[in-house]
Amino acid sequence: MDIVEHLREAILLGTHPPGTVLSQSDLARDYGVSRIPVRDALQALAAEKLVEVVPGKGARVIHLDPAALREVYDLRLLLECDLLQRAIAAADAVARLDVEYALRRTALTAGKTGWPAGDWDFHAALYAPAARPRQCALVRDLRRICTIHASGYDTLASDTPRWLADHDALALAFAQGDAQTAVAVLQQHIGAAADALLGA
Repeated sequence: MDIVEHLREAILLGTHPPGTVLSQSDLARDYGVSRIPVRDALQALAAEKLVEVVPGKGARVIHLDPAALREVYDLRLLLECDLLQRAIAAADAVARLDVEYALRRTALTAGKTGWPAGDWDFHAALYAPAARPRQCALVRDLRRICTIHASGYDTLASDTPRWLADHDALALAFAQGDAQTAVAVLQQHIGAAADALLGA
């Protein structure tokens, strides 16, 4: 695993919480490399909007205030519901199987280290038939912002059954071609995640 991948994973899992300063010299020492590859890694993560470069210090893990986070969730609602509607309209038998397989894989990682990757795999499978890679990339980046800020909240374990039930309902509606039900479930799913982090 290279430095970019390792740091990205550490940020998404909450090892480096929002607002943490990532010192180039400290990271270079930890990884046993010069500061140049660390600097390059931080710049790559800044391009992904996971960190903000701090002149003379290195970088800081992004930290959004509640209003900004609410905006992120609102954008997710718009973009993800649109993707889901388009995907259901375009889905074929292969796409429905892909969603079913992704659902099973996600259930294996639920509530465990690495759950954000499994969660995204499921949602990515849902949205793939829409064939809108740029919109999916925007959604992925917005979801990463949410993951960074949610990585430390202590209700994840108790919320896991609800997330899994939502996934089951989404997969069923997708398989049945029921866009109206699927979008309603997705709206509730994203809204509940926002409320868990920000409060109702």
